[in-house]
Amino acid sequence: MRSYDEPICVLFSDRPQQFIWRNRLLLVKEVQGRWSRSTAWWESPRVSAARGDAATTGAAVDTGRPPAADLLEEMEVWRVEAGNGMQRGVYELARSVGRDDWVLQAVCD
Repeated sequence: MRSYDEPICVLFSDRPQQFIWRNRLLLVKEVQGRWSRSTAWWESPRVSAARGDAATTGAAVDTGRPPAADLLEEMEVWRVEAGNGMQRGVYELARSVGRDDWVLQAVCD
């Protein structure tokens, strides 16, 4: 499995239908699984600021969400088989619950 964490565009109705990754359109053939997981709250900007990390010290941390949102955020993860033409692969697509900003988390070998 290779990790990426790259932004992607996803056409979603009740499940991912297709997505664009690195200027390639991939059609979802099958959903292999779906789950939720908590985000890495210990890496959030608010926790970094509270620890006094150099990059955030003295800087206001504004994520555009309520103060605890980045600490309690859940990710919805979909493992799908997708492809274009003869090539197919297994991909993990993820988004924050209730939001529409998707990332390609991983490609399974």
